[in-house]
Amino acid sequence: MAVKTNDFRPRWDKKLIPLLEKLKEFSVDDQFQILQNSFQNLSQGNNISVVESQDKKSIESKLSCRIKTLDKLMEVCKVDENEWMVERHIINKWEVGSQIDGQIVVEELFQVKVWLKRNKEFCDAQQIKQDILEEIKNHSPQIPKIPRLKNKSKHLLEVNIFDLHFGKLAQAEISGEDYDTEIAEKRFLFALHQLVERTGEMIFERILFPIGNDFFNSDSLRNTTTKGTPQDEHLLWQQTIQKGRRLMQKGIDYLSQFAPVDVLVIQGNHDWERMFMLGEMLEGFYHNNENIEIDNGYSPRKYYQYGKCLIGLTHGNNEKVIDLPLIMAQECSEQWNKTKFREFHIGHLHHTKNISYKSSQEFKGIVVRYLRSLSANDTWHHIKGYLSQQSAEAFLWHKEEGLIAQYSVNL
Repeated sequence: MAVKTNDFRPRWDKKLIPLLEKLKEFSVDDQFQILQNSFQNLSQGNNISVVESQDKKSIESKLSCRIKTLDKLMEVCKVDENEWMVERHIINKWEVGSQIDGQIVVEELFQVKVWLKRNKEFCDAQQIKQDILEEIKNHSPQIPKIPRLKNKSKHLLEVNIFDLHFGKLAQAEISGEDYDTEIAEKRFLFALHQLVERTGEMIFERILFPIGNDFFNSDSLRNTTTKGTPQDEHLLWQQTIQKGRRLMQKGIDYLSQFAPVDVLVIQGNHDWERMFMLGEMLEGFYHNNENIEIDNGYSPRKYYQYGKCLIGLTHGNNEKVIDLPLIMAQECSEQWNKTKFREFHIGHLHHTKNISYKSSQEFKGIVVRYLRSLSANDTWHHIKGYLSQQSAEAFLWHKEEGLIAQYSVNL
């Protein structure tokens, strides 16, 4: 039996018939291009192919009206630029014209292709880091929650030892005072013990212990800060990290005898990368300790709510001080609405300074405090005459009444 060809004609929706009639006005090549562009737009303008081997990768975006640059291709494909390095790339552009309602409409289409090479040094370092963290977690001691008899306290102790600059080397004949890792450790532990003892027999519900804020003096094997400023260092960088980790663990373990400890890692301008790594190591070590919480989140600003108290912490080198109240209100609006007593504690300048803000009658205001340092001056600070009282501070917060006491250890 003969088959009628129209038996195979698609059953078009009536709404499509005018569009199909319009499509017939174009040449076959233009029809093909229009349909191809339409399908690309349905997939968000991306027609991407990826070829990957162990150490190489190539990515190509074909005839896209959306991906026009190398940066956009890397963003859409979520390429980790630490893991992959660009060897070369090409960008080609075509203009495709279509006649719509008697007018020529020109659309630009792009082909972007990039050849990548895996960053072996970075990948090896990441694997070493992962292996170290797994090993630390596997050997993390199982420490159950310490029973706190009749602990109905409504008090939080915030202990701040900012800008220790562990690893710094200073000599009295040059900078007016000796300073090295041994001196820094003694000052750190002395201040920690003194701050707790000065609270008397006070019972705390929790202890807030911000760490970082230039805890380390440098951030690289070349003894430079994160941005590359050279520093005078006492030890090899490996020894500084090792001793610094052990010192921080001593401090956290000591505080955990008195109450559960919440550790907030605040990266500084001297130790941005090194402090994050220390935070990861501490998180691994205390992974099975029910008395200690480590917050090593990526944000340079951390917030801590205790009842009606809201405490913001940042190093202070990035933000404008005058903007901090608004930043707090925007970044943690829910906690802002639930609290009455709000402060931002920052370091960086090594001296104390209180700045009070009044926002409007709707809010009670906010205090920004610069906290002092235990570190000695280095040669540069001595030459410039930047002298400040060496000190560490602690704050006693009441859950309902806000800040009720402040303690200092002055050297």
